[in-house]
Amino acid sequence: MEKSSNVFRGEFLPYIIKWGRGTNLLGVILVFGPCIYLGLKGIWPDSGAFIAALTLQLPLSASAYIREPISYFAMLGVPGTYMAFLSGNISNLRVPCASIATKSAGIEEGTDQGTITGTIGCAVSTFVSAIFLTVGVIAGASVLEAMPPIVTAALNLLLPALFSSLMANYAFSKPKLAAIVIPACFIIYFAQLQGVFNVLPSIIASAIPPLICAFGAMGLGVAMAKKGK
Repeated sequence: MEKSSNVFRGEFLPYIIKWGRGTNLLGVILVFGPCIYLGLKGIWPDSGAFIAALTLQLPLSASAYIREPISYFAMLGVPGTYMAFLSGNISNLRVPCASIATKSAGIEEGTDQGTITGTIGCAVSTFVSAIFLTVGVIAGASVLEAMPPIVTAALNLLLPALFSSLMANYAFSKPKLAAIVIPACFIIYFAQLQGVFNVLPSIIASAIPPLICAFGAMGLGVAMAKKGK
């Protein structure tokens, strides 16, 4: 066990970090490549439209930038984090696949072994989703048109069903934590719908509720784990 841990932390992780940084930085350059090209050609967006779009998107992106890497890290690990944030579909594909792979192997998330199984699950989901996405782009429209309306309507329930199954899985594994966190999150969400957070500046009002839910749940989980020990 000690030897495998030394290999994991001394050889595997440094290799992953080296290539993970490089590929993610390359991804950033490729994402902004079209914008840079258009800017060099003298094509710029209207300033008013740009500021309006930035005002709407920046709070959500800034909140996700802080919340997602921290809250998903235990399930994805270092390699899975690099893969997930480069390939996308983090919450609806990468995290569930990594979590299910780890749970199916009977390994605890957040451990070295859990990082390996999470990496395998994340990698497999990346290849599978790329294949299905390619097929979907080519033949997706014709396939959906051939389906009866009841089937296409049911497809809208896939994502809620996925998140509900994940929530149930974690709720059964941590019932005391779930008994507090799930009602609290519903209360915060209801308060957001009622405009309670509108007293804050609009640029951060939409970002505060998910940050409270994510970091509040993590903080409470850590406190309960320390108390249990």
